[in-house]
Amino acid sequence: MLTQEQITAANKANLETLAQLSRKAFDGIEKLMELNLQVAKTLMQENVEHLQDSSKAKDIKEYMSMQANFVQPMTEKAIAYSKHFYSIANDTQSGINEVSKADIQKLSTQMQKSMKDISSQTPNNSDAMVNLIKQAVANASTAFESSQKAVKQAIDMSTHQTQSATESALKASDKLFKNTVAK
Repeated sequence: MLTQEQITAANKANLETLAQLSRKAFDGIEKLMELNLQVAKTLMQENVEHLQDSSKAKDIKEYMSMQANFVQPMTEKAIAYSKHFYSIANDTQSGINEVSKADIQKLSTQMQKSMKDISSQTPNNSDAMVNLIKQAVANASTAFESSQKAVKQAIDMSTHQTQSATESALKASDKLFKNTVAK
């Protein structure tokens, strides 16, 4: 039977885990907000400077060249933003996974201890039930570890695809820039 102290301790542990998960999520959100604010400030400043410079163009060819020079680095900046965004998201996900994994391991250890306590206090005919519960806990731990591996593989694959897309976009942007300036 669970005592009031055990229930209170479990509730306290659950609240602490929730607080840790919330901190990790809000840290990630805060970093994304800082990134987005910095990008917005930079874009605004660069657009004002570009408009001022464009107004000084002497002819359409010079104006088009200025436009090409302005647009070309935008692709690289968008890709850099994307990489930074994925980095923040990956770090946040890793932090949340770390907290979850620690909590699952702690719960598994507590469950195994409880099973030992139950098996020492129960008659021999309930061994099958205790073994069944132990097996369920072991299966849950295995499923959690498998899901963690799948999440890591998905993140790795997404990162690889982002890098490939980045390289392709940079090549296409460079080719477009060279074609535009050459005309």
